[in-house]
Amino acid sequence: MQRSTSARIALGLTVVALAATACSSSSSGKAGGTTGGDHGLTGTPVLLGNVVDLTGPIPGLFKGAREATEAYVDKINSSGGLNGHPVKLVEGDSQTTCNGAAAAWGKVMPQVQAMVGSISGLDSCIDKVLNANPKTPAVFQLLNPVLSGIPNTFAPSPRPLGQSVGAYKYISAANPGAIQKIGYIANKVTEFSYIQEIGGLKALGGKVLYSRTTDVTKQTDFTSDIIQMKAKGVEWLPLDGLPVDTVNRILNNAKQQNWHPKVITAATAYDGNFFKIADPVAAEGVYIPLQQALFLGEDRASSVGVDEYLTWLKKAHPDAVPDIFGATAWASAELWFEAWTKAGGSKTPDDVTFALGTITKFDAKGMFAEASPTARTPATCWDVAQIKSGKYVRLEPADKGYSCAGAEFVPLKLG
Repeated sequence: MQRSTSARIALGLTVVALAATACSSSSSGKAGGTTGGDHGLTGTPVLLGNVVDLTGPIPGLFKGAREATEAYVDKINSSGGLNGHPVKLVEGDSQTTCNGAAAAWGKVMPQVQAMVGSISGLDSCIDKVLNANPKTPAVFQLLNPVLSGIPNTFAPSPRPLGQSVGAYKYISAANPGAIQKIGYIANKVTEFSYIQEIGGLKALGGKVLYSRTTDVTKQTDFTSDIIQMKAKGVEWLPLDGLPVDTVNRILNNAKQQNWHPKVITAATAYDGNFFKIADPVAAEGVYIPLQQALFLGEDRASSVGVDEYLTWLKKAHPDAVPDIFGATAWASAELWFEAWTKAGGSKTPDDVTFALGTITKFDAKGMFAEASPTARTPATCWDVAQIKSGKYVRLEPADKGYSCAGAEFVPLKLG
């Protein structure tokens, strides 16, 4: 199942931070089946595909993406569908394995007019399926940058090899010298996320004093790492690419050792479930570097995209908790619908693919920093929040939107 590190670019995310948040149950749709209310629409259903990791080492891993995609389908159908045709999802479970991803995508993709809102941790294993279905657009958050070279793939937040560093410049300026004393713990399954992030920090003058790679799903105590980093004088601890439960454990271990580095960054801690498990005291002061609006609700009044996501998620799944996977899936569905509309409401996948290739600016109605799905260029503008007294508080920009100060993408190369 496992591929080489370079092939497992699949999980290489940092600022976007699609790290493993453990959720407990599967979505309402059945894998391999169809779901989506037709709201009384009588036209022939338009089938969209959605494949996510629901079972495997972390059950319910991308449940939020499935729920958000189903919510967007409800939004479309409630407004008359697509020219009177209801949208229905054909759903699959990629099982957090290479074979599972290839099998699920291989089963679902030939049945549908587009793949929308999917996310598979090992999406490096679906390249053959994508190439075998060149006329079917696939609009989803690509975790493997290499997949962006396949013509029918489009991402709402493109992620080529490299790191957007604007937010880290801001954090570094607020904490002089800290970037020269970095320490980190990388998850061996997602270690490429740290290759990208640390590469970006090094481009800003960063120096690594401590690093270790481990299987964080099998480790529950990080006291030894904390003691060693404290002894080495580490002042910057990036936790951005780690599962939210692992972030919580490391923060608790740091608190127990009375260690308070100047900077802790943890984009994955921006999650609707985080404060259900976290000690607010241990998490106090953690920076949240993002290229999305504060989609848990803080930016609801200033972002139409955030408001629509939260509104329809609540309608479709009253008990659902918003997370980055859901936000990204919602944005993917928004991108596909924009292309469908731009194509003149055509049901032809080729027309929609062509329209996707003309969308040079996309921000999901303010929910994401602007990027170009067509050119596969990433967002470089950013925002930063911080955990204060058990809440997420915007730091920069202080009110809404994104800052483009110091906006820069640092490209990286393998090998």
